[in-house]
Amino acid sequence: MKKPIAILLLAIYVFNLVGYAFVFGYFMQQSERRFVEQLDRNNYQEAELSTISIPLHIPYIQNSGDFERVDGSVEYNGIHYNYVKRMVQNDTLYIKVMANRQKTQLVKDRADFAGAVNDFAAGKKEKEPVAKKINFTTEYNNGITQYSFEIPGIIIAQKNASLSFRLNTTYIETPGHPPQKAC
Repeated sequence: MKKPIAILLLAIYVFNLVGYAFVFGYFMQQSERRFVEQLDRNNYQEAELSTISIPLHIPYIQNSGDFERVDGSVEYNGIHYNYVKRMVQNDTLYIKVMANRQKTQLVKDRADFAGAVNDFAAGKKEKEPVAKKINFTTEYNNGITQYSFEIPGIIIAQKNASLSFRLNTTYIETPGHPPQKAC
């Protein structure tokens, strides 16, 4: 009887450690897959798209004629966006993106849930007490500061003596001759 209960409690503990991360990861992956399928079917309004323009400093880049479908995602200011179309015109890359509200909400819910499970408030400041806490040991115990003044010593003049050595010869003898080529 004790062994099944211990296994059950261990399974619950392991699920609390890593299980929720896997569950939220699965839901975000499914949300991303459904959103990309919606974009592939052109099931969106052109007014919902935002345009990002990025200057390109690449020589000899070729202009693309029209927007082309592209996959990918980016997160900006806590909002997740999926790439829809891109186009290169002159020296600028234009990317049309669409906000993925479901993924943004899942990421927010995951952070809130992790904060609730781990018993910390994410982004919430604790209220400061109305009365100031008084610590008598540090408030009235001023540290003693000591100063030491010294007169610098007199610098004795130094001669600039240059050291130079003369080589008698530049010829260096080799220890032997190279081996002969065997034919």
